[in-house]
Amino acid sequence: MNKKVSIIMVNYNGVRFLGENNLVSVVKSFLETNYSDFEFIFVDNDSDDGSFEIISNLLNSYHQIKSKIIKNNLNLGFAGGCNVGIKYSEGDYICLVNNDDKVYDKNWLKELLKILEKDAKIGAVFAKKIKWDNPSEVDARGMFINPAGIVCNRIVEDKERFCLIWQTPVVFRRNLIEKIGDTFFDDSYVILHDDTDSSLKIWLAGYKIVYVPTVNVLHKRSATMKQLEVEFVAFHGRKNIIQTIIKNYETINVIKWLPVTLTIYVVSIFYYLAIKRIDQAKATLRALYWVIKNLGIILKKRKLIQEKVRKVPDKVYFKLMCPFSFHYLIKREKLWPR
Repeated sequence: MNKKVSIIMVNYNGVRFLGENNLVSVVKSFLETNYSDFEFIFVDNDSDDGSFEIISNLLNSYHQIKSKIIKNNLNLGFAGGCNVGIKYSEGDYICLVNNDDKVYDKNWLKELLKILEKDAKIGAVFAKKIKWDNPSEVDARGMFINPAGIVCNRIVEDKERFCLIWQTPVVFRRNLIEKIGDTFFDDSYVILHDDTDSSLKIWLAGYKIVYVPTVNVLHKRSATMKQLEVEFVAFHGRKNIIQTIIKNYETINVIKWLPVTLTIYVVSIFYYLAIKRIDQAKATLRALYWVIKNLGIILKKRKLIQEKVRKVPDKVYFKLMCPFSFHYLIKREKLWPR
């Protein structure tokens, strides 16, 4: 007997950032999934571009699909939107999809569940992303960071394997989300690295994340991100990397790696000022100030994770990280824009 799956899509001004036709085609691709028992939940983060109304009309035309559409009265970010969707979901499994992902094999969900159900210690499974405008090229096969929390490139084989950080579409066991509790999706992240944070908690809880290369989705990379202000994106990205380290690492690794991360950001501020990138400098200063201001809250979350979630040592997932490299760090244009 098939278990029920809740497919949750969080949207913010999808019409503006992707175009109406693209957004509609994305939602249709998930509504036409070949699986006997799923619901589709569309969570709108207070869009003002007509997204909510357009998708409402679309869902009304798919009477055979159980669907829900929720409009938040403010932009809660991806993690906050996911929390709302999960609250209203009924599935045994939770599947998160982005509004810039499009599936073209209707059996995609069956294939992901086939892998997830092979082993009770698999906590999440996710698909391969291929480029929207060039489907012959791979866009992503999961994400990796180094111990300082910086995203890095890692050459990996295109086969089913364990991965450090999931990407959408991703399917989680509902009981795992409930086991980890309110800390699973931290809505203070708003954008960026919420996947890193939740992935580390999956590993800490003693579960694994598996990449499934046989399931492919078209991905319109950073369709929303590219149109947001640099200062906004950089601020959230940097504060989130810092709090992820504080919350999830063992004390010895916080002591070892947090100073490295903070040093990188302090040095970068002088670099940004030297090249007159005031937006980047302000974003980094704001990120450091935000962490200091919210340190008490971050430490409370850390206490919960370390006492209630952690079942395994850091070394279990650290072996999947990229080695720290100053050479690679210096080449990162997102940190050192030219």
